[in-house]
Amino acid sequence: AGKRVVVIGSGATAVTLVPALAATAARVTMLQRSPGYVMPVASRDALNRRLRTWLGEERAYTLTRRKNVAVQNLVFRLSKHRPALVRRIIRAVNARQLAGSGLDVDVHFKPAYDPWSQRLCAVPDADLFAALRSGAATVVTDRIETFTETGIRLRSGQELPAEVIVTATG
Repeated sequence: AGKRVVVIGSGATAVTLVPALAATAARVTMLQRSPGYVMPVASRDALNRRLRTWLGEERAYTLTRRKNVAVQNLVFRLSKHRPALVRRIIRAVNARQLAGSGLDVDVHFKPAYDPWSQRLCAVPDADLFAALRSGAATVVTDRIETFTETGIRLRSGQELPAEVIVTATG
């Protein structure tokens, strides 16, 4: 609490840690070597809630699970067959989520690879984006030159002040 924190990484661990830390830290920076695909995903399934009231817990679970598998399969197949389309959709979602944050979507959220060629990271309830919009957190895309007494010096020459450094690199 009250500290300047740098979280190194951009995968699932980093995108869940950053908003949690941003709630109490003075400032949180997610430092990534390269961007990954991130998409907001609701932590509660609205369809499941409705199905539970109509069909009961067990049937609702089965149908919701089938729906989730089908959606994931559709996204994967679409990513493989129409990667440019999926890339545009993800970029549009990210741009909408980051509106007002001052962050450049094409610098920090535009991977060099096609969707599902590597990671596709789910952001529960878009909380990472909320932390970025509020200014409690930010993203820096660069490589680490060295650790210093006061934080991290990047290859670009930029210094990231940090009292706490968290490695979230898998």
